[in-house]
Amino acid sequence: MTQGLTIIKLGGALITDKDKPYTLRKRVLKRVTKEIADVLGPCVIVHGVGSFGHVPVIKRKLYEGFKGVAQLPDLSQTMLEVFDLRMAVIKALQEAGLAPVVFLPSNIFFMTNGEISGHFSGGYRQYLSLGMTLVFSGDMCADTQRGFSVCSGDKVVQLLALLLHPEHVIFATDVEGIFTANPKLEPTAELIPEIALSRIHEYEKIADEAATPDITKGMRGKLEEIKRFEPILKAGAKVTILGMMESGILRRYMENDSDVSCTRIFL
Repeated sequence: MTQGLTIIKLGGALITDKDKPYTLRKRVLKRVTKEIADVLGPCVIVHGVGSFGHVPVIKRKLYEGFKGVAQLPDLSQTMLEVFDLRMAVIKALQEAGLAPVVFLPSNIFFMTNGEISGHFSGGYRQYLSLGMTLVFSGDMCADTQRGFSVCSGDKVVQLLALLLHPEHVIFATDVEGIFTANPKLEPTAELIPEIALSRIHEYEKIADEAATPDITKGMRGKLEEIKRFEPILKAGAKVTILGMMESGILRRYMENDSDVSCTRIFL
């Protein structure tokens, strides 16, 4: 059976060590990109920026928006530092046998008060139709009210899912899904296998707000974006938070293995 489009978000905590600034999890990235190449059909990849982005954004207070021209060198430097991660992702995808093409949110999206309010297609539909793998990421984007704002990868996923009508939307993370407490701090925390969209707000309070630097609020920020997924779910997309720290999980999930630990979102 031919696969439909998958949008997969590679969380920053999955592909980088968020406890160590500018530290890539090279083995994890290599394995995950190989699994994507082997398992998925047409796909769009959105990756978080992890310790390459959150640390400098917080250190340089770029989350406050434009305050004066003295910030601009810091803004430029931060965007350059994230390029190191982007290039590592692109190289790993190429080595896995895919043909990735990068689209920078800072070039095609603009924001208003921290929310994406418009975009330019940038030709991504054409590249997707040719069979290339689209790659987006978190970024700093122009903001009509703030000058510039942080644009999280989760916001990018939400917009692309509205525009491209995927069959699957997968949030690949370093934990298996949503838990009753932060599983990194509470060993007794239990995985929640399914969450109704109408009850997402109940889990925001217990979702991890990130013990490590994360300007987009970690798992809680992810849930805030997923709350907007009603039209995406109504269109038939399967939306899942899936841990990919272990090999083989993506294949098992795509083969509908009922024993795969994850959190599925439903209407």
